[in-house]
Amino acid sequence: MRALAGTDPGSRWEARLVRSAHPVVARVVDAAVARRGVVRVPGVGVLVADPRSARQVLTDTDAFAKNGPGSSGALWTPVLGDRVLLNMEGEDHRSLRRSLADLFSPRVVREVCDAAAGPVVSDAAARLRRGEEVDVVRLAREVSAAAIGVVVGLDPATPPAALLEASDAIESMVTWRTRTFDDAAAHRARAALAVVQDAAGSAHAAASSDTVMGRLARQGASLDDARSLAAALFLTGTGTVSSALPRIAGQLADAGLLEAPAATGCDVDDVVAEGLRMTTPSLATLRRCVRPTDVGGVRLRSDERVVVLLWWATRRDGGFEPGRPATGDLRHLWFGAGSHFCLGAPLALAELRAMTGMLLDVAGEQGLVVTSRRAARRVLVPRYAELTVSGAGVPHVRREGRAA
Repeated sequence: MRALAGTDPGSRWEARLVRSAHPVVARVVDAAVARRGVVRVPGVGVLVADPRSARQVLTDTDAFAKNGPGSSGALWTPVLGDRVLLNMEGEDHRSLRRSLADLFSPRVVREVCDAAAGPVVSDAAARLRRGEEVDVVRLAREVSAAAIGVVVGLDPATPPAALLEASDAIESMVTWRTRTFDDAAAHRARAALAVVQDAAGSAHAAASSDTVMGRLARQGASLDDARSLAAALFLTGTGTVSSALPRIAGQLADAGLLEAPAATGCDVDDVVAEGLRMTTPSLATLRRCVRPTDVGGVRLRSDERVVVLLWWATRRDGGFEPGRPATGDLRHLWFGAGSHFCLGAPLALAELRAMTGMLLDVAGEQGLVVTSRRAARRVLVPRYAELTVSGAGVPHVRREGRAA
């Protein structure tokens, strides 16, 4: 195993983003897992930052559950009810996932991505070729909102900003200490999700083959299942995709891979995969231990809270190096593992390929440089507040902060 990434500029910027998002928690976790990949922290639970141990927890559904006290599913039950992908287990969960699998086939994903990302990405490329600056953060937010809008059947006349506002509102309600929502918080969360779930309900009722929710209705899925899927995709996909692209762009810049002709040698799939390994936007996921189990040399007790530290686990294989195969325990771990492997992963990958491919194409033609970047502070999903790029040959004033 390679040394933990931390010496290259991209790794230092990643550490800064996480510490800006969670100033206290990040430092506590860094210290706790510096020597051991699995460690018990009183009042918090068992922290798991070792890839093999993380995969064990995520795949062993007999010993670890995503519902019940202390799990991530328990957070959303007061808001969305019991039958949600985020809090289901067992045969009901497997059956629902099987019924949804066709909605993320290559053909459907391509249609959604072309409709959502195509116009926005093409406009950004044209602006870069004209010598303008492009804020990659804004680009990613617009694309992720547009993609979710297409999936849930949002009226095209509704501005994507409505979805972004809802995403930001939900995110502001959740911290590392949030175990569940009280009645007032659950009411606010349901209000924020209404724009997504109402759109999904309308598309389901119309049952048109032109929308994902309409296809779901044609398969015989219930309205509740459609609203459940819409909420799950929205909650797990909007903030993470919009966080990932600017961070991948930052990794490319720090590795010198946005410079022409270096960019022409980059395979977009390799860049996206390695970029997700380095950034892993979902910092952690929670499970509840349902029976005494050994994980990484630590004996876990029944009903103990387990915090799987995905960002810390995936980065234990060294710095940013596109083309290096991620195999074994690390393979796709940034999307989770086991029965709760991210259902929307194909769509997220398609969005990231579209945006990253555009940056690499333009960089291969004229080179790109990062002209400014700034870490977002105290947010749930670590991200840049701003990251702008422009053509390497275009005069500009660099406004870049110092990496931690």
